[in-house]
Amino acid sequence: MTQNGPGGRTSHGSSSFFASRLRAPANPVHYLRRPRLISLLAQTASVPITVVVAPAGSGKTSLLVDWRSIAAVPTAWLSVDESDRDGGQFWSAVTAALGELVDLGKVRSSTRRPATRPDVVPGLVARLERSEHPPSAVLVLDDIHLIDADDALVESLAHFLAALPDWLHVVLLTRRTPKLPIDRLRARGQLVEVHFAELRFSPEESEDLLACLHASLEHDEVSAAVDRAGGWAAGLQLTALASRSDSAQPVSLPRVDARGLLFADYVWREVLAAERPEVVDVLLDTSVVVRMNGPLAAALSGRADAGDLLADAESRGLFITRLGPSGWFEVHDVVRQELVAEVARRSPERVAVLHARAASWFEDVGEVTSALEQWLLAGRPREALRLLAGKVGELYDSGRTATIERTIAQIPLNVASGDLDAMIEFAWCHLLVDKRRFLAAVGAATASRARHTAGGRPQGGRLLMLQSIAATLTGDWRTSATLATDALALLADDSQVDLVGRFGWNMIAREVALSERWEDGSAQVQDVRQELGWDPERRLGFEGTRAVGEALAGRPVDALRVAAGIRGVEAVASMAILCAEVSLAEAVAHRELGDRARAVTELVSVAPRWLEPVAHAEAFAMLQLTELRLDEGDLEAADACFERAHAFVRSEFAGPGGLMWLARTGTLVALAADRPVEARRWADQVDDPFWGGASRARVELHEGRRAAAATILDHVRPRCPRHDVVLDLLRARAAVDHQDALDLVARAVGRATGVGLVQTVASEGAEVLELVEVNAFLAPTAWLDRVRRAASPLAAARMADPSVPGEHLTERELEVLRMLPSRLTLPEIADELSISVNTLKFHLKVVYRKLAVGSRGEAADLARQVASRG
Repeated sequence: MTQNGPGGRTSHGSSSFFASRLRAPANPVHYLRRPRLISLLAQTASVPITVVVAPAGSGKTSLLVDWRSIAAVPTAWLSVDESDRDGGQFWSAVTAALGELVDLGKVRSSTRRPATRPDVVPGLVARLERSEHPPSAVLVLDDIHLIDADDALVESLAHFLAALPDWLHVVLLTRRTPKLPIDRLRARGQLVEVHFAELRFSPEESEDLLACLHASLEHDEVSAAVDRAGGWAAGLQLTALASRSDSAQPVSLPRVDARGLLFADYVWREVLAAERPEVVDVLLDTSVVVRMNGPLAAALSGRADAGDLLADAESRGLFITRLGPSGWFEVHDVVRQELVAEVARRSPERVAVLHARAASWFEDVGEVTSALEQWLLAGRPREALRLLAGKVGELYDSGRTATIERTIAQIPLNVASGDLDAMIEFAWCHLLVDKRRFLAAVGAATASRARHTAGGRPQGGRLLMLQSIAATLTGDWRTSATLATDALALLADDSQVDLVGRFGWNMIAREVALSERWEDGSAQVQDVRQELGWDPERRLGFEGTRAVGEALAGRPVDALRVAAGIRGVEAVASMAILCAEVSLAEAVAHRELGDRARAVTELVSVAPRWLEPVAHAEAFAMLQLTELRLDEGDLEAADACFERAHAFVRSEFAGPGGLMWLARTGTLVALAADRPVEARRWADQVDDPFWGGASRARVELHEGRRAAAATILDHVRPRCPRHDVVLDLLRARAAVDHQDALDLVARAVGRATGVGLVQTVASEGAEVLELVEVNAFLAPTAWLDRVRRAASPLAAARMADPSVPGEHLTERELEVLRMLPSRLTLPEIADELSISVNTLKFHLKVVYRKLAVGSRGEAADLARQVASRG
């Protein structure tokens, strides 16, 4: 347990490899303190950002370490490395570093992965603002130039720097000017720069440093070294080391200029020549990795004492730095590159062997990103593909999408297509990051399988599973379930542990949910639940699908209950696909329950465009948003939403299921806009045993053909509670006898209140709403209030004021009129309207006068006529 600087917080939970980067390097024993630069850094603290820009070996890190050792301000340190080119890893590391300063609380990730997106920053800044923070603190980001190649990551860093809380100062150490809005930050007074000109050792400082490093240097040698180094710290240190070596081995000091101080002959003849062979051998063997600890060094060199030899090299100042107390070391990059070059000169094959050893070690300790890089450097892309296929889900859910994409790009085509197993793994690696390339890769693997008879049942099963996933991605979940079933049969018992096969039962469950057949007690659902019981991750995925199934089947309360249970599992926060399905279920449920404002927010954010594998969630969310705009009576907005959904479905989700969803919503939009010809065209495209008939019946009812609608409805077969309610309501609209209509609506109300359906009833139109009011005594008051609030303004607009010319019924008088056709007594009507019987009688007198009628019966008949015309 260690603290990171004055006032630092204790760090918990990081792996030793990751934690090593949250510690500032230690300065060498003979470090020269430079007061003028310490003073300069102290002055820069008055602005939010300090950028120290200078080449390697200029003393950037050493200066900040020295300043940090005497500063009275809490300081966190992050040493950026190549793995941080992945935005997910970078922001995780930054968050961990900031966690050394303040308590950021438990971080809960959203569905919007990857973490390189700019929306990561507001949440982090908000947690910093809410934290119990010190009056001031400093975050040092060392080697920030390593992330320059990722524009999205640089943009997110710019957002972070622009929104820094007042108490936090950030210092960026970099070898080149970062791709940040430097000019704008400088103009606003938010940034101060320190360049090589300031860092360069003055002649006096250079002489003092050389005297500390090697006191026996002659004055002439010191002057020559100072001139050659040109103020470059690494050059001065190398000069001192060369002089020490010269004492042990009488060779003349070579002429080295400021740019050539680290030439190969210099390193080998003047720095390492006097060192013990075993120390040099360990430095050579470990040079293929940027950072190493004792176990890794032992794996690379085959020496059990490799860690001790690294410590010895560090104590002798051989450009190897101990990274805090974690046991990790880092060799100066220029020296390390020369060591790698020397290994290659001695034995080109040795470099590949060392990279492979490093890859195996990193893989064994769970450092997937580093293992992938080392397999590729070892010239063994097939091993990288194998590892990536096995870890792609883990990388994706942890926000390391860039690692996936970068590794895929480095897999040669001949390796990716070398055999069917490789083709399957290559396709699998694309699923989460590039849907089009995934589909193309599945097609290529399928074609290869068709051309060659090689390959056993497991390969065939895995390929069928990929085809199943591809079918769902393109909107054909019925075919997906059939393929998944066949795949599971081929894989047999291996399906539970197979890389791809373990997703089979989830695909079957998703088909049940999207087909609106979800019933928890059904044999099929029970079978899926039992088969997934052994796999916690896949069982969580099943629960997300279950939430969607409950929502689509018309059980919104149950859907929210299931979703809440899932949200309570900590691991869910990083499972992007699961979170997207849970969010869809919540949005559909909230819309159904009449919580329109909440549903809008959720539908808009259900499935970001970068979340490739959940096209079904994105398509359904777009169509639900369209129908929600119809609920609001905003035809223009509904048309705009539908156009976007139409474009997406046609281009990304054009399977039978996706087209059915599109046509179903298209029918509703056209009817709301009174475009019956267009509505009929859409209805004819609804290829579904229930919704096809329901859509055609709606068109017939819109055009006044009740008998035709009733005939169509006789042939539809409901599959879930929502279907049952919709069918009863449509039959009520098609009924010729008013009492039959009332009875059908009464049954629909009973069913709807039993499962919590609100919007389904409210969206069915003015005629149904009038019949519901007649049956108001059958429904709970709270449910009825929700239905009234959820009713579309379009429906209300169709209910014309039936009063005589010159008169106008108030809203309260219209409410009274709607209740008159019911069988409720006057006290019961008064109770429904929350008014007294005397007040009701007063309203009735006014209504009768304005309608020019003399009794309740005449007023009720007129109310029915108005509802029928609506």
